[in-house]
Amino acid sequence: MKRTLAGVLTMVALAACASPLTKAETPEQALGSAAQRASQLHSAKFDLQGNVRMTFPAGLGQMFGQTGSTAGSLALDMTGNGEAQFPDRYHATVSAKLSGLSVATEVVVANGKAYVKNPMTGKWESSAQAGVTGQLSQPDPLSYEQLLKNVKSVKDLGDTTLGGTTVHHYQLIPDKDKLLASFDKAAVKNPQAKAAIEQVLNSGTMTVEVWFGKDDHLVRRVTTDADYTVDLNQLMGSLGAPNGSSSRVPAGSTIHATAHIQINYHDFDAPVTITIPSVG
Repeated sequence: MKRTLAGVLTMVALAACASPLTKAETPEQALGSAAQRASQLHSAKFDLQGNVRMTFPAGLGQMFGQTGSTAGSLALDMTGNGEAQFPDRYHATVSAKLSGLSVATEVVVANGKAYVKNPMTGKWESSAQAGVTGQLSQPDPLSYEQLLKNVKSVKDLGDTTLGGTTVHHYQLIPDKDKLLASFDKAAVKNPQAKAAIEQVLNSGTMTVEVWFGKDDHLVRRVTTDADYTVDLNQLMGSLGAPNGSSSRVPAGSTIHATAHIQINYHDFDAPVTITIPSVG
């Protein structure tokens, strides 16, 4: 009887040791599962908030709606909400404060092209008309799958609760080369955007934090912090500035910028319809 009981206990112990349920998921495994889950999503709704701070040299204030010949600065604070259709379309309503002026506008991104409703005229403009500040400060609710896939390092910041859901909280340092390579397909439709992204990634630092469900691996929140100094002539060229525009910018002119963007996701796979606006 004792031998039988001992045998049973041994079998139970061995089964428990062999069970995959006892093996905790590594951060890399969990991140991979979150990226895979992201690739399966059809839609989500989101809320966003963020800020951008820029400093620029004397004589460039007119580019940002300022007058005078002294060095200047620009502060942009924004909040908004919207819906995304993965992998390449979203619509957002945004309220922003820029240089003491409060404005409300809308943004639609579809098939690699961005459209912004001019708050002064109420007319839609393409991204090429939206200006340098729009290119640098625009949050991207569609990008988090690529941020999850193209990672140089991962730091586990501990599990927590977000909106009643237990989530993993990780800090990610993106792999710049892999991240840029992941945009190549989209760059066929929007090479200027890819060139601008490459400029920013190669001229500063970016840190990402992500919160995703411990059980369902759905991303609930992504924050991005960037600090970069960009050569203005190169940036204007990559953004497709009109011929001659960059010649009016002194050689070596740079913009220093910091940005913080937070996007919260919810209502996963809810019905979403996004229409491309007519420009003009």
